[in-house]
Amino acid sequence: MRIKVLTAIAILLAGTVALGAKTPKLPKGCTVYGTVCCDGTAMPGVVVSDGCKVVTTDKKGRYFLDSDKRNGSVFVSIPSCTEVEVKNGMPSFWQALSEDSAPEEHNFSLTAVDNRKHAIVAFSDLHLANVFDDQTQLEEVFVPRLREEIGKYQEQGIRVYCINGGDSSYDRYWYENLYAIEDFPKTLADNAFPVPMFCVMGNHDNDGATPRSEDTDFDASARYRKVMGPTHYSFNLGDVHYVMLDNIVYRNSEGRIDSYEGITGKRDYDVYITDDQMEWLRLDLATVTDKTTPIVVTMHSPLIYYKGGKILTKFRIDGVFTDQLCRDFAAQFAEFEQVHIISGHVHKNLCCHGSDDLSTFPEIANIIDHNITSACGCWWQTRSRNCLSLAPDGGPAGFEVFPMDGKKVEWYFVSNDDGAQKQFRVFDMNSVRDYYRRNGEMRSFLKHNPEHIDYSDIEDNWVYVHVWAWETGWKISVRENGRELKVVEKPSENPQFTLSHHLPRASWDDNGAPRWQDKFNVAQKTGHMFRVRAGAPDTTLEVTVTDCFGHEWTETVVRPKTFTKNMR
Repeated sequence: MRIKVLTAIAILLAGTVALGAKTPKLPKGCTVYGTVCCDGTAMPGVVVSDGCKVVTTDKKGRYFLDSDKRNGSVFVSIPSCTEVEVKNGMPSFWQALSEDSAPEEHNFSLTAVDNRKHAIVAFSDLHLANVFDDQTQLEEVFVPRLREEIGKYQEQGIRVYCINGGDSSYDRYWYENLYAIEDFPKTLADNAFPVPMFCVMGNHDNDGATPRSEDTDFDASARYRKVMGPTHYSFNLGDVHYVMLDNIVYRNSEGRIDSYEGITGKRDYDVYITDDQMEWLRLDLATVTDKTTPIVVTMHSPLIYYKGGKILTKFRIDGVFTDQLCRDFAAQFAEFEQVHIISGHVHKNLCCHGSDDLSTFPEIANIIDHNITSACGCWWQTRSRNCLSLAPDGGPAGFEVFPMDGKKVEWYFVSNDDGAQKQFRVFDMNSVRDYYRRNGEMRSFLKHNPEHIDYSDIEDNWVYVHVWAWETGWKISVRENGRELKVVEKPSENPQFTLSHHLPRASWDDNGAPRWQDKFNVAQKTGHMFRVRAGAPDTTLEVTVTDCFGHEWTETVVRPKTFTKNMR
């Protein structure tokens, strides 16, 4: 024990000598300076930034920044095979700056680790707001599922990190329900969040009470920056370079779209990377000299998506989708072999491979946009009604896992309800038809909501398969008595979501006016839905789905298969 104590004291003294050395002579204009050490030893070549200027530490581990301190923080771009201290899931890679112009010292301490092989658990859109039992569902469903998946890697000695794609809070409820962005770190602490979480801003993480001005976007993020840190930054894990960006430009235009307490505008926004972030991004990427390095960019709203066989952009300014914004952003990554974007916002799984269509954006051939469905599903609503945790496309709420082995990147989806072992749900449409025909509540709902699909007249023996994380390179096979059936993609309304979400929210049965905007209760077709025609109503089907890495999921479907809101 005495040896351990003396060793600890020696390390502490070594760090004190390194960090407590005589203040160096500061370059002209320097306002922020400090030292970066790893296990008490000065570390040269480490990137440090204030979100505007980018510098590297010298051979003594020192950095000097000519910062205007506008962004309010200084951060270290964590080098490969090192970590920073973590408090309740929040990594201490940044420090707050004062508002005056006097020079100030900020030192960073790193610890050496081996994370060349690591895993990322990535989620988005928690939308915590003290509504629909969200805190209970987070504690009892979501975090335990995260822990389960994290444990699989930790048992192998593989380090795990978390990426949060934004909308941790819900701006319209900050004042009415008393859950604002400042409450999120406490939520992590209450749940003893098990791994370092790196976060970005979502549109709902802005302060809806911010008055309109030329600086609305910056001012609306002030509370986020104070408690969560920089809105754009980078770090390295193993052989992968991670970049975190804020592509939500908050407008909060004049006028009201609701009457929620404390909100002063429409809470509207544009989607693009501002000029100041683009310049910082250029400087940051210039520090990555090996262009075979995988780049993983996280931002709340996706860059690209499919529509009618083409790839379009989600970037927009003044409400207008703008191709040039997409091209300018993609051009920043032209030298890199593989670029992965992690995004959320849409509450659907929509992984888009840029190489699938280069007709509009030839710059995106090296980009894959992993648009991950929401962690909260449909704002925690369906499970609060004792249904499955479903998102607006009828697929499950959940998160994505990215196992990283050197420069090799893979991924798979994990649902809140069923984990990673289930990747599709099978609907025996004969049973769906019978339910739609015989259930009086459903008949009344369809009478009052004719825009929804009425499955009561669907033909015999159709079987639908919803593969919620389907993407380029996946395959599906359905066999009946050893015979391969023809599988056809058939976007269609998900009947389980209609039963779990649309029907309970309908106002015709005196449930009262919907709490949420009407657009979230509009019927929509579910992508990644496939169908086959079985030969009889009571045959057993073998369904196999294979992802782009060769992983298979198989289910034996005994028919008739009952249709219910909790059907697996």
